[in-house]
This record gives sequence, structure tokens and C-alpha cells, in this order.
Amino acid sequence: MEENKYYCPECGAEMYEKYEKPALNLICPKCGCILATTRWEKIDLDETEYEVIITSDINPNMDQIKAISKISGKNFIFAKNVIVNGGMVFKGRAAEVKNIISLLETNSLKYDIVPKFPY
Repeated sequence: MEENKYYCPECGAEMYEKYEKPALNLICPKCGCILATTRWEKIDLDETEYEVIITSDINPNMDQIKAISKISGKNFIFAKNVIVNGGMVFKGRAAEVKNIISLLETNSLKYDIVPKFPY
């Protein structure tokens, strides 16, 4: 897929993109002209409520318990019980869920997301 090319309205030089979510800045390397707009990713616009469900693991380690405690905002006893028995630890929008997935995978926790997570 070919990337879009943008040209400076002042001098005609090709501009480069600098993306700082959600701001998209187009900057001219020749004259310094800057154009700004917003660009939202599909995940940021997804308003679906997703549930993150932990699948059971009989022997959780302390890092896994800490991760679930952080995600759920609950204490270590709750976190350990969720890991051992399985259960929902978070319900929220896609962008939040994507960050949680990273934490779960870093700590080798098995999970399901309902409905199906397309990101």
C-alpha cells in the first residue's frame, strides 16, 4: 500500500508526518511550515464494551497476581481467586483492552475476550 504524500503549501517541498495521538502534524523540512489535524485510529473510535476473562491457572505466581490486581483495581486475594477459578477482570473499550492484553501476555496469563476482539 502506497503512503500518502503531502506537499508544503508555502514552498512545495514534500512534508513528513509526525503523529502524536490524535494529532497529526505535517512538517516541511525546507521552510518549517507546520499543518496540524487529527487522525483517529479505528480502535479509538470503537465503542464496544469488551470483557477480559481470565482462564483458570492453579498455580499463579506473584507477578501474575500483581498484574490482575492492577487490572481489576482489587486486592491480591481477589486477584489470586480470579486466576485460580477464572473470571472477568475488566470490562471496557478497545483501546483500554489492548493495553491490558499487553500486561496479560507479559505475565503469561491466559485470557479470552468477549465479544471477539478484532485488534
